[in-house]
Amino acid sequence: QAIYDGAPVGLCFLDCSLRYVSLNQKLAEMNGASVSAHLGKTVQQMLPKMFPKVEPHLRRALKGEAMADVEVSIPSTIPGKPNKTVLLSYQPAWDEADEVIGVSVAMVNITKTKETEEALRQSVDRLQSIDEQKSKVPWAMDAQGASLQMSSQWVPGTDLSRKKMRNLSWLEALHPEDLEPAMKTMRESLRTGKPIDIEYRVKSIDGEWKWMRSCGSPHFGPSGEILRWYGTVEDIDTRKRADDPCLAEHCPETPPI
Repeated sequence: QAIYDGAPVGLCFLDCSLRYVSLNQKLAEMNGASVSAHLGKTVQQMLPKMFPKVEPHLRRALKGEAMADVEVSIPSTIPGKPNKTVLLSYQPAWDEADEVIGVSVAMVNITKTKETEEALRQSVDRLQSIDEQKSKVPWAMDAQGASLQMSSQWVPGTDLSRKKMRNLSWLEALHPEDLEPAMKTMRESLRTGKPIDIEYRVKSIDGEWKWMRSCGSPHFGPSGEILRWYGTVEDIDTRKRADDPCLAEHCPETPPI
């Protein structure tokens, strides 16, 4: 019993009716009730919210199947408090006739570990989002589609000067085969307010055609009229060439639109 109570994890033994025959203080504390309150009671009686999640595993253990590292989320009983996550192991107990007479259960609270993992995942997601945004250059247009703002990050990458970036002169940078499809999409978006999402090629300073993607959405006034368009443009040339073997190998044919 001393070893049982001194274990750093919650331990208990359940009979074939899933009643608590014995348990240590650690498990009693994790379940929020005294040891004496558990004895003779079923798991369903002591843990009504948790029981539906663990019952299938307990039934399998009663049939002789041992299971380890079963992760279960327990709903919090305190408003505003996060759910608790535990790791459970189930070991069937046999008698001399090789009959299962109960189940030994071990439970470890891994809530803090899961919270740390989630915080780390969110941190990685934020860093990835920031990194992705670095590759996107912001732009702004008026209701008629005339360019009002284009970041200086984009200008050095093309053979257009900042002066030519104003109004609709930026379209001069597009590949001749991409100009009409791009204009068609823009005219439709300017007419309907549908978000812009177009891919096109522009000529870089070194004379190479590079694939770009421009996405944007309208900003509406109080009467529902479009006041401005805001969006970003990003270099997708590497991805485009990876998806198209012809582009990757610099085939002499004109790349598809």
